[in-house]
Amino acid sequence: MAEVFSRTIRINASACDRFQRLRMSALFSILQEMSISDVEGIGVTREKTLDKGLLWVISRMKLEFERMISYDEEITFSTWPGERSHMMFPRYYEARDGEGNLVFRGSSLWLLISESTRTIIRPEDYGIEIPAGEGKEQCELPMALRSIDSDRPASIRTVVYSDIDLNGHVNNTRYLDWIDDLFDVHFHEVYVPAAVQINYDHEVAYGSSVSLHYEYGEQIYRIDGKLGDHAAFRARFEVKKA
Repeated sequence: MAEVFSRTIRINASACDRFQRLRMSALFSILQEMSISDVEGIGVTREKTLDKGLLWVISRMKLEFERMISYDEEITFSTWPGERSHMMFPRYYEARDGEGNLVFRGSSLWLLISESTRTIIRPEDYGIEIPAGEGKEQCELPMALRSIDSDRPASIRTVVYSDIDLNGHVNNTRYLDWIDDLFDVHFHEVYVPAAVQINYDHEVAYGSSVSLHYEYGEQIYRIDGKLGDHAAFRARFEVKKA
């Protein structure tokens, strides 16, 4: 049984927004780097994955917040793996402040793809297995998100060099920045996320154009990033007053 992997981080200025809150893209980056570190600590090192032409990619992530994280706080982030289902590797998260109070819980689904063919691989073909973690209380795994009914984009983003990561496609955290940019300063001052889910449906390459569409109802925003007729990502933000 895998142990819970934890790391205490002081939130620095470059990770925060205009209102001294941790940016969602920076939070996702922290969680994903911790996920990779935990996997490597378990024994699934880059020699078994990256050096053999295999790439870890995140398929879905979901977070449920008690409150937002602020500049200069010391937060302890924790993660542990769940039981693998077919080719999906579930993973869970939580964060607590210096007094031990829960800040958020979350979950995600990961998979391995071939770097050359960009197709999902069967982990057992490469001898890759990750033991499930301890029986902690867990956030429900992210499910499918419906597409929104909108043919008129609110924004169109053309992928530039700084959007691309070592996997050769748009880094998934960049989509969170794109979503932030859909809304003005006043919106970000008044509202904060209560829950966030984002599903990554199709990788996006350098030079591509992604159209962003959104709809709103009952303090829930749904955002689709479309690559032509296909969804690159779908997101759901439940917001509350700051």
